[in-house]
Amino acid sequence: MKIRYLFSIMLFWTVLSGMVGKAGADYNIAVASDLHYISPRLTDGGEYYQRVLKNGDSKFMTYSEEILDAFVTEMLHRRPEAVLLTGDLTFNGAVMSHEALTEKLRSLKNSGIPVLVLTGNHDIYNESAARYEGNSFSRVPFATSELFAELYAEFGLNEALSVDSDSLSYMYPLNDSTRILMLDFNTVHDFCGLSKRTLNWVERQLQEAQTAGMSVLAAGHQNLFQHTIFRDGYVIDGADDLAMLLREYGVRLFLSGHLHVQHLQTEEGLTEIASSALCSYPCQYGLIAATNGELHYETRRLDMAAWAEANGRSEPVFRDFCTAAAEYMTAHFKVTVPEQAEPEIRDDMLYWLQQVNLAYFAGDLRETAGLDPDGKLTSEWMSLNNLISLYVASVQENFGKDFTHWTDRQ
Repeated sequence: MKIRYLFSIMLFWTVLSGMVGKAGADYNIAVASDLHYISPRLTDGGEYYQRVLKNGDSKFMTYSEEILDAFVTEMLHRRPEAVLLTGDLTFNGAVMSHEALTEKLRSLKNSGIPVLVLTGNHDIYNESAARYEGNSFSRVPFATSELFAELYAEFGLNEALSVDSDSLSYMYPLNDSTRILMLDFNTVHDFCGLSKRTLNWVERQLQEAQTAGMSVLAAGHQNLFQHTIFRDGYVIDGADDLAMLLREYGVRLFLSGHLHVQHLQTEEGLTEIASSALCSYPCQYGLIAATNGELHYETRRLDMAAWAEANGRSEPVFRDFCTAAAEYMTAHFKVTVPEQAEPEIRDDMLYWLQQVNLAYFAGDLRETAGLDPDGKLTSEWMSLNNLISLYVASVQENFGKDFTHWTDRQ
């Protein structure tokens, strides 16, 4: 009896020690979204390509190659436990761009830093895949789900504990205490949602993780919550069911992108961090650290000046790359002040909206109220009763807030 009792006590403390170790385990990972990388073989930077960029959404694609190289360099220096890339890896899903990107990511993998990737709506079955030369373009092959899985097999899928049969979703073992649920919302039959079969697969993965005493971090490309005035094409179909499931199994953090706006939102104990686009102002990524049950997140802007110096690049743009990206975004911000606005404040209205837009995309609106201390410019925009007034009203709800830092203590 004594031996049996002693054995039971030893077993209890062994299990308890394992649980305490897992709950308090530390890790650090990096996350970036919306690289929109394009292979140099697909553009000569000519007139047609510039026209495509001008009609786009302020992606600083002239420096696509340099931005990606600088990011890889910083990851090699920081050496996170893993790097998560939450979709829209490529500009238009061209096979050539995927192939070139995997070559660059392989330097991280070969140095012992796992890279986990997801599809975005730009990455597969994209009929806009093209080569841009001079004043014209020509279509090139785009990636399918099958080809994506083949090209990126070594970036998460090969090491997965399980891969969903209905999508490219997978469960990745980060360490002895944490798993990462990578959710693919971009399949041949659904470009912004997940099927019932995938949702059932998710529940099985969460059940298995809970039984094993593991914590789970989740990620996808499109959004779980509605962060802006836009919902269709941004918030995934079935978001409520997925959120309920994640809460049920104690998932505290969901990572996404797609919006190109740095934002975070917490609903009923579940936080979603939507990362801004790495390829757009302010060209930033996120760092997540877990320490004794506390989760901490903060953004970091690419140090393009340091990268340029190390690589012998002396172009002036790299000395203050963030400012150059801001100027590019402002120049491509397609807004004009309506004629009915008061003439004496038209210039002030445009400047104010440009600065607010930059702050909104960067995710730091702590100083926006100071741009319009008496609220007159804000009121003028909101009185116009159009899409811009709705946008201003939505952004105004975030004035004074900072979405570049977040801490969750449990």
